[in-house]
Amino acid sequence: MLHILEKSKKFDNEFFDKESKIRIGKNTKLEPGVVIYDDCEIGENCIIGTSAVLKSNTKIGDHTIFGTLSTTEGNVEIGSWTTIHSQCHVTEGMKIGNNVFIAPFFYTANTPKISAGKFGYPNTTNDPRFPPSVADGVRIGENVGLAPGVQIGKDSLIDMCCLITKNIPPNSYVRADKSIVGRIIK
Repeated sequence: MLHILEKSKKFDNEFFDKESKIRIGKNTKLEPGVVIYDDCEIGENCIIGTSAVLKSNTKIGDHTIFGTLSTTEGNVEIGSWTTIHSQCHVTEGMKIGNNVFIAPFFYTANTPKISAGKFGYPNTTNDPRFPPSVADGVRIGENVGLAPGVQIGKDSLIDMCCLITKNIPPNSYVRADKSIVGRIIK
């Protein structure tokens, strides 16, 4: 695991740590407090925000911003030209496409049930994992949650404060409403 950075670091050339298998592309900036676990890859011209955590096998494309205090839980793929703002949670196994915008306080889950009294890592309950996914060109507002296994279709817009519990077709506009959460506007 790469130690926590105490000050900002910009990689003018590509960086590769053979022991931990961490690859960081040129002109990528890591802000103070970033934690990067083994087997992570970060593309060129990226910014990883203050105190962000990238767990094992996270892959981030070029020209991507991963915000302050945001976390990936590992085995995550994030495309190029994507912005994930501060305080976002990206669950294990999730895929986020290219040219995606995600506002602050985005949260996701991959476990459909919670077992009483059992917790920890690895999966002590042997429950199946269903990571959600976000396709290319999606825009997501503040404080949006994705239930396990939900797929957001290409070029969709999700308004703030939605809880998405069903798949969203491509080119959809989803907004929260007092009576219906996550309804699709034609």
